[in-house]
Amino acid sequence: MTKRCCFRWLSWVCLLALAGCQSYSHGRSSSLYRPDKSMKPVMAVMDFENQAGFSGQWNLGGGMADVLVTTLLETDRIVVLERKNIGDVMGEIVRQGGDFFRNEGRVEKGRLKNAKYLVRGVVTDFTVTGDASGWFGVPRARLFGRGSTARVAVNIKVSDVESGEIVTSIKTEGSASSGGLGGEVNYKKVSFGGDAFFRTPLGKATDTAMRRAVKLILKNLPIQYWQPRVAEGGLDLVVINGGKNVRVREGDIFRVREEAREIKDPVTGNVIEKAPGRVVGRIKVRDVKSASAHATILEGEARRGQVLEAVE
Repeated sequence: MTKRCCFRWLSWVCLLALAGCQSYSHGRSSSLYRPDKSMKPVMAVMDFENQAGFSGQWNLGGGMADVLVTTLLETDRIVVLERKNIGDVMGEIVRQGGDFFRNEGRVEKGRLKNAKYLVRGVVTDFTVTGDASGWFGVPRARLFGRGSTARVAVNIKVSDVESGEIVTSIKTEGSASSGGLGGEVNYKKVSFGGDAFFRTPLGKATDTAMRRAVKLILKNLPIQYWQPRVAEGGLDLVVINGGKNVRVREGDIFRVREEAREIKDPVTGNVIEKAPGRVVGRIKVRDVKSASAHATILEGEARRGQVLEAVE
């Protein structure tokens, strides 16, 4: 066998091996319902506290909270709930329940989501040095003025609403300097959070600080995995709380378990272990939808809220 033939033969062997590995990786073992599908954390952001000594016309605390909300939503990895204008939302729900509004499309009461985490922040630095303007000591600022340097620093704490425990506390900052280009602007004529603001050194520093903060929040938050459960149970139909979105497939079989029992430390009250619930049935998936799946009962029972466990 020539060297060229040997090389071709080895190439085919490698390709077949890779194909085999690839097909195996897409087999049953990769199913995300076992579970390794993380859920988006649900959080509410409160107004920041201004400890930077800034006293300009901007609402620094509310503005910083808005920037953080926008940056969190841009990641598509966080569910952020309305809190700043929650009174308006609740007022609209109450209005819709009045006699002057039609029944069609009316929002049902008691459907507002609960936050898992509460985010609070403190602005510790919000300064511009050099060619500063308005509130910063000289008549004008340059949008890209010479010698203008901005620094923004924030402290952010994320608390678990259920326990009140602080799950992460971070400190982050951003700084930016203007180049040698022209284009003067008065900070007093710039709205906080607008496009013009983010073209200034102060806006760039704010953006950098918030992006760093969001990166650390996502890194430090505990991961909560999706858990299959019975969303609706009956003799003829069982609805599962996940479908194609978590790779549930037709023919999948699940054990049905009662809710796990929490075992708590008698001194601290902390949950130290969960005892698995009793197996009460088995179900088989017959139809998979985008965010749910329909199954039939093979044996036993299946009731709303019960835990499902994949059968290998």
